[in-house]
Amino acid sequence: MRLIPILIMTTACTSASASGPPQDVFLIPDSDSDTVWAFSAVDGSLVTNNFINDPGTDGGVNVFDRPLEVLIAQDGTLLVVDQFSDIVSQFSSDGSTYLGIFSLEGVRDTNIMNNIRGGHVLTQGPDAGDVLVTNSGPFNDLAISQNNIKRLEPSTGAEETDFAFNRYGGIRGPFDVIEYNGEVLVADEGQDKIVRYTLEGKFNERFTSALEVPQLDFPQQMAIASNGNLLVCAFSSGFILEFNPDGSLAGQYDPGTLELYRGIAELDNGNFLVTTTSGVFEVTRTGLVIDTEAAGSGFRYLTRHSIAVPPIPRTSDQSPPIAKPDTRDRAEILRHELGLGLDNTHNKMIKTEGSR
Repeated sequence: MRLIPILIMTTACTSASASGPPQDVFLIPDSDSDTVWAFSAVDGSLVTNNFINDPGTDGGVNVFDRPLEVLIAQDGTLLVVDQFSDIVSQFSSDGSTYLGIFSLEGVRDTNIMNNIRGGHVLTQGPDAGDVLVTNSGPFNDLAISQNNIKRLEPSTGAEETDFAFNRYGGIRGPFDVIEYNGEVLVADEGQDKIVRYTLEGKFNERFTSALEVPQLDFPQQMAIASNGNLLVCAFSSGFILEFNPDGSLAGQYDPGTLELYRGIAELDNGNFLVTTTSGVFEVTRTGLVIDTEAAGSGFRYLTRHSIAVPPIPRTSDQSPPIAKPDTRDRAEILRHELGLGLDNTHNKMIKTEGSR
């Protein structure tokens, strides 16, 4: 039986619980401040920088250590996947109340989930509601708990049979997972490819890879565009890629002044909202940076969500955020993104700059 910790939130987000007209936003974790921000789904403008606040520790577990992505659970609550705490935490749908550790029935077990990244809640098929989490793991490639897609039961977070194994389909570094045209796609940075699975987790074939598209270097978040195409962030090569449903390349977007893309979504105005190691930006398919919505190195993946929260207007006396380029050594950037220390061990054991 799953135990829900009794915890009173003294830092609950007052703006998220305030009344107001419902609006669609993109929720983006900021792993530098250990908060979840909300941006307008219409034009990408900032709505609130504390939609979810850091709940602190729970049973000795640091709940937010590097939050990467917010998932919408089957019951409407919010699940936050955290790369360094190795857990999925649960919050009320308005972000104001911490409900406890969701994954593994409230237990942190790094032999099962370790160095986790993005996730997805299945909406179709016989296993609709199951929570999928991309897992790296601390062991070698032959270990059962490395480089796989973990599957968690919808209501308790209990471990179920893995959705995808590293030995089926050959995933070597899963970072994101998404449903697409009745299948499940996994972005695999280990071999620079996107792999197709059935809704039941049976390996199908490769959707695309760096063999066909060399620009697909370290794929991170995937998103579905309004035209039905697949959008992919290519972190290392510094491109936004758009693929047709058959896996052929439909477009390549490079604003020039940006690189190291992590997260992406299409805004209602037709532009993209993207995150990099420098901030949150609105960009166009023609390669123009329309606006810098937030500056900082910790912004991660985007999740669309409907909330009732008054927007924060940007008044004339407020200076727009200024994003600074990432000047770290490229090898250091990649190690840190992968959750590795200088000796290639997990960052939970060997911390690098930017982690806590």
